[in-house]
Amino acid sequence: MEEWDEVKVPKNVKDIFIEMKNTAELMVDLAYSAALFKEKEIAEEVLELEEYLDILNYHLMIRAVLAARNMKEAEQITSILQMARSIDEISNAAADLAKMVLEEKLHPLITEVILESEETIGRVIVSPESILVGKTLEELDLSTNAGVWVIAIRRGKRWIFDPDEDTKIMPGDILIGRGTKTALDYLKEVARGIIKVIRHE
Repeated sequence: MEEWDEVKVPKNVKDIFIEMKNTAELMVDLAYSAALFKEKEIAEEVLELEEYLDILNYHLMIRAVLAARNMKEAEQITSILQMARSIDEISNAAADLAKMVLEEKLHPLITEVILESEETIGRVIVSPESILVGKTLEELDLSTNAGVWVIAIRRGKRWIFDPDEDTKIMPGDILIGRGTKTALDYLKEVARGIIKVIRHE
């Protein structure tokens, strides 16, 4: 990751707010992944994202205060700041889970709860025979065609977190995805090369 002081922060309140929401969602997904697979590198990424979200929250407060020109606008801004505080609390909870992974203090019940959720986290290994190989995430559109959101990719010893649409799937990639158990099981069959045509829902 880049040093956070080199990262460009969105220039208006709306865009910062959206970035905060998206970052917090990613943190939760990665924290669950770290807990489920006991992956300390993922846990460390969660803590780095917490630092980024803290910076976003700071810039949001500054811009929100500067944007208020009268009492009515100030009241509206207050509601945004309250929501931002809630997002920050969610990110703090994800960071706490990541710290438990790093300190190896996870209770087995946490893993059970994650696995029993309607939407869970799964690990998908891509074989050389899979139709996924050589295609970008945009081409595959797995969220639509398989019901799985890819939140991270393990490529050899390297992690790709929050991969973008241009990320190409390579043989041997390990995809960390979020979806229902049925959707994840289906994607595993595609990744193994057993299913040769990806469905379109």
